[in-house]
Amino acid sequence: MFEALYPDLRKIASARLHAQHGAADLQTTALVHESFLRLVDAAQLVLEDRKHFFAYAAKTMRNIIIDFAYARQAERRGGGRTEVPLDTNLAERLPGADADAELLRINDALLALEALDPILAQVVEMRFFAGYDDAEIAAVLGTSDRTVRRHWDKARAFLAASLRE
Repeated sequence: MFEALYPDLRKIASARLHAQHGAADLQTTALVHESFLRLVDAAQLVLEDRKHFFAYAAKTMRNIIIDFAYARQAERRGGGRTEVPLDTNLAERLPGADADAELLRINDALLALEALDPILAQVVEMRFFAGYDDAEIAAVLGTSDRTVRRHWDKARAFLAASLRE
């Protein structure tokens, strides 16, 4: 199944990496292959159809991008080494520092949304991380396009309020 869906996964991964300027060091192929490894590790995972597979792949790619952002931040802060920096503001001026921090703030807000309403979080993942449109999300969730738009509006309002804090 992975081989047949590989071109679609590359398209999704490329779109997500392009949208995530902070993850520019992560390559499309690496993201797709890491997704595959995580899918293989999920032995109990039951994928009902193609749409379910892509919804799960979107969530997996999101997790990989977030893990990558955490790793980049840890690396900028010495990667566990104890060093005394000459300039304490250096990490904030490094390329991608703001983008990684923003991506991690978005992830925290998305985790809070997921705890509140998992369907809203799933809509955000499929739209933002997998690049699905309303019709495709509606097909996966078994709802109407209008319901998906309402979910998207609610999720967007929640995330905006969370990020303003």
